[in-house]
Amino acid sequence: MRVTRIITLIVVIGLIILTFQMLAELALSVGQSLIKPLGSLGFLGNFISQLGDVGNMVIPAMVALGAGAAVGNTLSSFGQSISDRLSGSSVKIINIILAAIAGALLFIIVAVIINWFYQINDPVKIYWWPGGIGAVLGVLLALRATPKAALPIGTTIYFVTRTILNATRSVESLVMVIVFAVWVGIGPFAGALALALHTVAALAKLYSEQVESILPGPLEAIEATGANRLQLIAFAVIPQIIPPYISFTMYRWDINVRMSTIIGFAGGGGIGFLLQQNINLLDYRAASAQMIAIAIVVATMDFVSSTLRERFV
Repeated sequence: MRVTRIITLIVVIGLIILTFQMLAELALSVGQSLIKPLGSLGFLGNFISQLGDVGNMVIPAMVALGAGAAVGNTLSSFGQSISDRLSGSSVKIINIILAAIAGALLFIIVAVIINWFYQINDPVKIYWWPGGIGAVLGVLLALRATPKAALPIGTTIYFVTRTILNATRSVESLVMVIVFAVWVGIGPFAGALALALHTVAALAKLYSEQVESILPGPLEAIEATGANRLQLIAFAVIPQIIPPYISFTMYRWDINVRMSTIIGFAGGGGIGFLLQQNINLLDYRAASAQMIAIAIVVATMDFVSSTLRERFV
């Protein structure tokens, strides 16, 4: 029965992945076919095409990450069961061998990525030197580690993710849009990517801090009733974080609406780009109308966000 559920789950996940892949291909082909017929509105076709292109790039990466996580979890449980049956010296030897292989592979992957940028194309510098250095460092780490000791994987993932998000958040969206404008071209898509990346980094910090500051009382009360971990999250954690999550999301939405105008001045498209063009052409009447439209949109968004916060928070 359990095998049947696992097979069914794998089939459903495969169908979902295939559906998203087909949608990405459809968006890519439809967007490219709409660029010329739309004329001056061809940027819409380009936007749809870029969405499909991004989907084709992101979907395989997400599938690989998910499959890697599933395989890693399975092999981790299998390895833990083997480790519990072996002696400490045997586990130490296995750790040294696996750490050497993992270190060599990790350094080779980094070297291949660097070679993709700088085109070194020297097998000794790409494979042998990085592989040897990684293997030596892996062996040193394995010698320091205590056999059968618990590894703080969760803490490591937490600090690595937090460091990446902090580095991403330190770069302003106005700088990001310049990079994305070079990557995908000048237009609204570059601005949307810049705002989305900075928004994810900013909200991740706010969301994580809110989870860390929840009250322990409801957790202890729900746990005392014999609830499992999923029930603990559903009835003790989520009710405490939903109101601030809505507030943070609405606040960030308001920031993005105002930042979209500034993003346009750096090549992010939208009304900011049109405003810059009219100012450069000394068409102050059109520029004034656009500034009034921007003020109306910002005021409307502020009213909507305030209403939603009053209703749900």
